[in-house]
Amino acid sequence: MGRRLAALAAAVLLLTGCGWMDGSYVSVTPHQVGLDQTPSGNARTVSSYTELRSALIALVDEGSTEGLFSLAEYPREEVLEDMDRAIAYVTGTYPVGSYAVESIDYNFGTGLGASAMAVDITYRHSREEIDQIRTVRWISGAEDAIADAMDECADKLVLQISGYRDTDFTEFAREYAMQYPDRVMEAPTVLARNYPNWGDTRVVEILFFYTTDRDELRSMREQVQPVFSSAALYVSGQAEDRTKFSQLHAFLTERYDNYRLEFSATPAYSLLCQGVGDSRAFSQVYTAMCTRIGLESMIVTGTRDGAKHWWNLVNIDGSWYHVDLLGSRNFQPLTDDQMAGYDWDRTAYPPSNGAAE
Repeated sequence: MGRRLAALAAAVLLLTGCGWMDGSYVSVTPHQVGLDQTPSGNARTVSSYTELRSALIALVDEGSTEGLFSLAEYPREEVLEDMDRAIAYVTGTYPVGSYAVESIDYNFGTGLGASAMAVDITYRHSREEIDQIRTVRWISGAEDAIADAMDECADKLVLQISGYRDTDFTEFAREYAMQYPDRVMEAPTVLARNYPNWGDTRVVEILFFYTTDRDELRSMREQVQPVFSSAALYVSGQAEDRTKFSQLHAFLTERYDNYRLEFSATPAYSLLCQGVGDSRAFSQVYTAMCTRIGLESMIVTGTRDGAKHWWNLVNIDGSWYHVDLLGSRNFQPLTDDQMAGYDWDRTAYPPSNGAAE
């Protein structure tokens, strides 16, 4: 960084024809070499705080590590104060700068009625990382991007979100994994960092942590896809919805003579390919299979005999019924009143009041 600033100092001397006035600013002590770019050699002319701030933002957007500012019409006393303000804004408030910039240093010289400033920028992220920032609108756009990243077993996603509002991205990732166990083999642990922590537009860095190797997760997904396709073919195309629900129930419960009932971080793969799963895995996979053929089903979270338990609600001819694949090997739709031993938040799910056949 010192050599870069020295080179810019020489350029400023050529512009101004005079020596240096003491002055520098370091926002954060740099710890990593940033972008490897050289300046164009053309000085940007600035004469106010607004122009100075815009010029710094332009350098950051370009990924430049160095810049020259011509200050011919800028009073010296204002430059020092405005530069500190501009740096604080770019590194603390401007979303891309808050995410990407580690520090900004500067020196300037004066002479013969003219002045210029040399600026040196150190980045905490590489140019490639900055270029990979994906711009989206609203939280809905962010959720679509997160879904894409989870489908690809990505380890990181960086978004610039306009129309930001506080959102629990960890909860969204959990719900998406539950809804699409055929796409997402493991629900990752999610860590989201905002740059900055306020404002309607923010850069959000989202990290995904898996207990299973990502290449292995992709291999698992390839193995479960034929099973989901087979389940769809197992269903009679012209049958009534009740029959289709029953056929999928049989496909899943009879796939193995004996399932080993225990938790797995990879529910769809473990259940369909290894015969290992708990009530959550059965409910997730059953709903996903129903969705694939156009049947309406949802997962219910509650308790059975006081223990945490998951089961399904299915829509048969416009009426909802409870189905617990671990409650019976036969398809047995039940109403709310018939769910003895089960407890759930009834306000969170549609009521089941019809008469089960």
